[in-house]
Amino acid sequence: MKNLIKFSVLSVIFCAFSFTIQDKPDKIVKLKEFEKHIDSLGINFKMPKGYKEVATKQNKDLFYIFAIKNEKEDFEVRYSIQPIAEKELKKYQECEKDPNCHSLDPNFYYKSWAMANISNMTGLKKHGYGKFPEASVKKEFNADAGLTQFFEVDSQFGKGYKYGQMVVLHKDNVADVIITYLSNNKEKHSSLMHTPFYSLTFK
Repeated sequence: MKNLIKFSVLSVIFCAFSFTIQDKPDKIVKLKEFEKHIDSLGINFKMPKGYKEVATKQNKDLFYIFAIKNEKEDFEVRYSIQPIAEKELKKYQECEKDPNCHSLDPNFYYKSWAMANISNMTGLKKHGYGKFPEASVKKEFNADAGLTQFFEVDSQFGKGYKYGQMVVLHKDNVADVIITYLSNNKEKHSSLMHTPFYSLTFK
């Protein structure tokens, strides 16, 4: 399942951000509330057909602000969003002017975020990821980079599920997104991803 998603029309550490719409455990965030929040971050979302909102659950592995579930299948999709902080960008830009200053571009943070959370999801069994072609991720998500990894779940985050697929989308100077697809059927997992796969895109 290493190449579970063949990208191009389905062919191919850090803490949760402080600004959140999820302030209570096991809260069902409604679609309009989620759309309003991400619209301000430059992100679009369209609810996939046959899905409904479900509660987000507090856990120590990966914070997420919105979750939807297939109404007929045991398949859930969770959305984690990390805006790229303006102050971090300014700090990096100022540092670039000084040859004695060394700072990591905030637009590269998503790689560490992805690796840390893949490790968390798998109980330290997996650490790497596959990259989406830049041209495809730009065309299909209006993102500048994309990563993915399929894994067997071994974490508090994925409790109740056996399999997960993490898709990471990054747009320069805007935000990083982790979309986690969870299921209990390895054979159906890939096909069940088709409907919600393009639900979230950058503007």
